[in-house]
Amino acid sequence: MRLKQIKLAGFKSFVDPTQVAFPAAMTAVVGPNGCGKSNVIDAVRWVLGESSAKNLRGDAMTDVIFNGSTQRKPVSQASVELMFENTQGRLQGSLADRSEIAIKRLVTRDGQSNYFLNGTKCRRRDITDIFLGTGLGPRSYAIIEQGMISRLIESKPADLRIFIEEAAGISKYKERRRETENRIKHTRENLDRLSDVREELGKNLDKLKRQAAAAARFKELKAQERKLKAELACVKWLHFHGLLQKTELDIQHKLTEIEQFQAAQSGDQLLVLQLKEQQQELRAEQQQLQQQYYQVGNQITRLEQQQLHQRQRRQSLTDELRSLQLTLQEADSYMAQQREQLAELEFQLEQAAPDSELKQEQFESLTEQAEHAQEQLLQAQAALQQWQQQFFALQQQQQQNQLKAQHSQQQQQQLLNRISQLQQELAQLDAVIDSAAAEPLLAKQRDSQQQLELLQQQSAEAEQRYQELQQAQQQQKQQQLVRQSELKQLTLQREQLNHIQQQVNQQQQQLLKQLQIEPKWAKAVSLVLGDLQHATPEQAGQQSAEQSYVSASQCSARAGTLAAVVRSGLYPDVFHQVLLAETIEQAQATQKQLQAAQSVICPQGIWFGSNWQLVPGQAASDNYLTRQQQLLELAEQIAQLEQQIAEQQQHEVRFDTELLAGKQQWQHSVQQLQQTKEQLQQINTDLLLLQQQQQLQQQRRLQASSELTAQQQDFELLSLQLDELELHSAALDQQYQAQKAKEWQLQQLQTQSQQQYQQLKQQQDAVRQQLQQLQLEQQSAQKQLSFSQQNLQRSQQQQQQLQQRFQLVQEQLAEVSEPDAEQHDSLQLLLEQRAEVELLVQQKAEALHQLDDKLRQAEQGHQGVAHLLTQKQKELADLQLSAEGYRVRANNMLEQLTELQVNFKELTETLPAEANEQDWQQQLEKTQDAVARLGPINLAAIEEFEQQDQRKHYLDAQHQDLVSALETLETAIRKIDRETRQKFKETFEQVNEGLQTLFPKVFGGGSAYLDLTEEDLLETGVTIMARPPGKKNSTIHLLSGGEKALTALSLVFSIFRLNPAPFCMLDEVDAPLDDANVGRFCNLVREMSETVQFIYISHNKIAMEMAAQLMGVTMQEPGVSRVVAVDVEDAVKMAQA
Repeated sequence: MRLKQIKLAGFKSFVDPTQVAFPAAMTAVVGPNGCGKSNVIDAVRWVLGESSAKNLRGDAMTDVIFNGSTQRKPVSQASVELMFENTQGRLQGSLADRSEIAIKRLVTRDGQSNYFLNGTKCRRRDITDIFLGTGLGPRSYAIIEQGMISRLIESKPADLRIFIEEAAGISKYKERRRETENRIKHTRENLDRLSDVREELGKNLDKLKRQAAAAARFKELKAQERKLKAELACVKWLHFHGLLQKTELDIQHKLTEIEQFQAAQSGDQLLVLQLKEQQQELRAEQQQLQQQYYQVGNQITRLEQQQLHQRQRRQSLTDELRSLQLTLQEADSYMAQQREQLAELEFQLEQAAPDSELKQEQFESLTEQAEHAQEQLLQAQAALQQWQQQFFALQQQQQQNQLKAQHSQQQQQQLLNRISQLQQELAQLDAVIDSAAAEPLLAKQRDSQQQLELLQQQSAEAEQRYQELQQAQQQQKQQQLVRQSELKQLTLQREQLNHIQQQVNQQQQQLLKQLQIEPKWAKAVSLVLGDLQHATPEQAGQQSAEQSYVSASQCSARAGTLAAVVRSGLYPDVFHQVLLAETIEQAQATQKQLQAAQSVICPQGIWFGSNWQLVPGQAASDNYLTRQQQLLELAEQIAQLEQQIAEQQQHEVRFDTELLAGKQQWQHSVQQLQQTKEQLQQINTDLLLLQQQQQLQQQRRLQASSELTAQQQDFELLSLQLDELELHSAALDQQYQAQKAKEWQLQQLQTQSQQQYQQLKQQQDAVRQQLQQLQLEQQSAQKQLSFSQQNLQRSQQQQQQLQQRFQLVQEQLAEVSEPDAEQHDSLQLLLEQRAEVELLVQQKAEALHQLDDKLRQAEQGHQGVAHLLTQKQKELADLQLSAEGYRVRANNMLEQLTELQVNFKELTETLPAEANEQDWQQQLEKTQDAVARLGPINLAAIEEFEQQDQRKHYLDAQHQDLVSALETLETAIRKIDRETRQKFKETFEQVNEGLQTLFPKVFGGGSAYLDLTEEDLLETGVTIMARPPGKKNSTIHLLSGGEKALTALSLVFSIFRLNPAPFCMLDEVDAPLDDANVGRFCNLVREMSETVQFIYISHNKIAMEMAAQLMGVTMQEPGVSRVVAVDVEDAVKMAQA
């Protein structure tokens, strides 16, 4: 399997449709930085199922879409298609016979990501399943991006384990194990739920068994209870009816007494009204005098407050004037002190100015001298530092030269040892590879494939049968829902009609219920009865002047009349004069022959007389008899629906049984199919491993031969390098002695410059401190001077404000005067006027008090009569309430009899003469106690018990099936774990062995090995330890970047030797390597390219020379990448020609 071609469109910088072909085994992708080389590798990872935008150097998955440039607009989608050759048949399953496959991924701006396999849309999981166990994947060891080669070494043990698992081909086992664990989890959850249901169902069965035994006893007691309730209701009705008649007589006597009291109450009420009118007149006069009294009082209060305010104002102004005089004197004294302090500060500032200028000039002179000395010191230090750097560089070159010489000698010895080992290994690999071991596995593969096709057909048939049963069950459930909805509507309609029927008077119901007629003529009878439906049984039994009633059992009706359709009950005599006609035409023909009192009617209710015609409206059909007929029809419909629902439930039980059997059959087929697939997959895996082992032996022989040649060339190269190192070491010794003589002169010059600079610096610091002290004193004096000036100015402003206020207070004091005599006379006059009004108010109050006494006496007499009248009315209301209570109770008894469906007349005839309420109540309570002792009764307990028992057997069978399925899944888990441990252990040992062999070859010595972090092979992590030649580092993190890169390459190539992926992509993995190590890296890649396709990105010329195909990526247009491919062999031929 080989990557043939990549098609990109709109992916990152490849905005135009671009085809990148890989015809050679080694292809180098070259180009300047930022031209889009790494986007080629990102495209491959993206198609293989990478779901993290961060690993694609983006923030969101839509970042892979071309986002525009200075000359181009953004595009709406990105797509990448990988073309693979499968001529070697590495892919298994349905793709094994395909020589070429295409995998494509497309993403749009709205975040929709789609995968395509050979042009057919598929899932991401389908793509990842194709490459399980091949070493390919979005994060496998076959694709090494920038920086990943170093992170591989420093990764966590759990992350490093993933590479070993992929090399072992157990990633598909892990996926199967995860799916099996999910199935086990779901099976255990179903088993727990099923156990809970079975336990609860067992408890319910015990309860149903006891309930069925109590159901028969309950029915017997309920029948006896119904009979006692009816007889007790009849006894109570007779009692309440007698009390009602007695109470009505008492009500008539009480009404006569109330009329007498109402006449006396009217006379007393007239007297009270007259007295209240007089009382209102006196109150109005009293309020007017009271208002006049309050007005005079307000005037007096106003004059008194005015005089008091003038006195208080004069005293306040006098006090303020005295305080202002004292404040002005204090302000004058304070201003004199401020002027003296201001003169003293100005004298101090004039004296300090010359000293400050002298110190400033001295400080500036010392500063210039110190800067000049500092420049000389820096020059001396720079010269010494430059000498030290040159001296240290010579020392390092000497040490490196010695180390390189030692390292070259060690490599020579290692190469000799490795050459001897390779010669022995080639002798062992010359044996012939046995190819006959694969024949039994091929035969098993053919048999398993035939069995798999047969089981797939059986599974499809079982699944189709299960789906058909599900559809039939769904149809049955929908029909059941429709019938239940119809039943609910009919029941609601029946309840509404019953509610309307109950509004009719009980006695009217008895009359109409007794009237039984043929259903066909119910509408006609209802129309003729009309208002007669409201007649009571007593009224119907009497002969009136206009109409009489007859009994159907006592009178024979003439055929062809309305009386003939009445089967029982009382009906009006006019029914004998109403003829019957089946149709309207027949009625119209009979109308011409009618006599004066006769009429004819149709079943539709159209009624004809000799000279008139009556067509019934909507209201005519809404009557008691019509509704009663509708109730009978509804009862029949409800019974039919209930029977259909019961039959439907039985059908559902049968469907559930068939559906369960179909599901079990389908699950069994799926389980057999899965087992066969696993067997076939195991056979394919074993066959593939056998073929890989054979290929690896052949590859190993070729690799060993190539490595032997390379080792011999390396040995000759090392000999030349040792000679060059000896010549270079002699030249370095001469330079070292010349640099040693300059050291003493430079140190003396630095010491002198340092002493001169320190002396000038000390003098400069002393002058700086003196200058700072003078400046601080000047600033302090200046601040005090400014503060004193501000205080003096503020004091002058305050003095002016105080003088202005003093003058204003003097003016206000002159305006305020003592109260005059005129105000005093007005106050005396108002006091006399208030005394006169107060006297008049007292006189009116006395007269009003006398009138209130008279009114109180009259109201007491009126209230006495009203109290007696109220008492009599209350007694009347009590009697009326009692009568209504007796009436309601009697009607309640009749309603109870109606609810119990008992004929009142028949019951009174059969009721024993000694029946009384107390004895019958005791018997009823005993019966009810017996019913209560039975507890809650389920009348459908027997039928429900049978249904639940069947369900219990069904659930027991399901429980056993789940237990068996769980055991099967746990066995599969154990098998997967066993195979995973075995494969992981073998692969780990082989990769470890390959690393221990390859590492010394790459480094020219040293050692490296893999180690496990735990004993459990299913959970353990993997760590790597490497020690290059001459180093004893304690951890891998102490190695340099180049050493880490070589170690990681050794590990990756060790994995490739064991399980080579179809291709390997490397992104600048040679960046941290020097030329010698790049050469070794190129030799390894060249050897492995015979079995593995390499696509690598590099800036190194040595790596470019190694490639058979150069693919250049350019970005002539900013932001847009383009590809230029060059075949190296063709280019060499053209150059030679």
